[in-house]
Amino acid sequence: MKALLCKEYGNPRQLVYEEMPSPVLEPGDVRIAVQAIGVNGADGLQVLGQFQIATPFPFSPGFELSGIIVECGTEVQMFQLGDRVLAITCYGAYAEEIVVPATNVAHLPDTMTMLTGAAFPVAYLTAYLSLRRRGCLQKGETLAVHGATGSVGGAALEIGKLLGARVIAITGRLELVQGRPDVSINYQHGALAQRLLEFTDGRGVDMILDLVGGDLFEASWSALAWEGRFLTVGFASGQIPQISLAQILLKNGAIIGEDLAAYITRDIKTVQQALIELLGWYEEGKLAPRQPQVYPLEEGGSILQQVAAHQIREKVVLTTRHWQEEERFV
Repeated sequence: MKALLCKEYGNPRQLVYEEMPSPVLEPGDVRIAVQAIGVNGADGLQVLGQFQIATPFPFSPGFELSGIIVECGTEVQMFQLGDRVLAITCYGAYAEEIVVPATNVAHLPDTMTMLTGAAFPVAYLTAYLSLRRRGCLQKGETLAVHGATGSVGGAALEIGKLLGARVIAITGRLELVQGRPDVSINYQHGALAQRLLEFTDGRGVDMILDLVGGDLFEASWSALAWEGRFLTVGFASGQIPQISLAQILLKNGAIIGEDLAAYITRDIKTVQQALIELLGWYEEGKLAPRQPQVYPLEEGGSILQQVAAHQIREKVVLTTRHWQEEERFV
């Protein structure tokens, strides 16, 4: 099989597309002929050596994929050959074939394409686990989402509405907002804290989901409600905010982190349960993932570099030689 390999840390353009041995199948694993791979900013951190989980060289980056099961381990009961599936992993997705534990796999709904399936897990699991499990978002609360036009931010807007929250999208590109928030705010126009307070009649926002970090943290924090929750999920700006513990104390506030990779390695049952509910919502027509841009796997190094540099801002999927357009979805 062929894979896009990282042999040393550095620029994603240094990834090498070449043959490598097929991975060994353990009794609880499934082997998937990969058709499509979701591209995420964390893939670039893996290649730079800045991701929190170290992987021995050579390795293939990537967290999410879709494909067809071609082999099952002797202990696998929930899947069989030919099943259309998506999978979540901590590395190894940029390949024509992958072996993962069956616990990391879910059946694709009949109405979900391989492209959508590959782009689904990271965004929707991150948003779901942040809002529902870590933040315990309640019906009637107010949720503000930084980075609302990204894949995770867009998923958070949808999930927030499904959970009954009043949702605020915060972005610099209002024309790209999806998910039907109650209000959208362009932070570039300034006075962010004032506008958040106006929307909440001076009470403040119950929950803020921050995917960006950087300069907007202070304004957002000042508009957080008493006993509010600030969820930090990433730092797309490249800047990690700092805060005094006294500020947290005086607000009776909480700063909460969410790391999907940690759930994958430490609590896969929670990931499974989340996927079941998310895919159920998809089948019911309650979620509408954006259609990704599509490129061949062999161009993955260049594409990942552009994603990491924010030159490509839309969700991207890489396809392998196994992928074919599914006419029934066209």
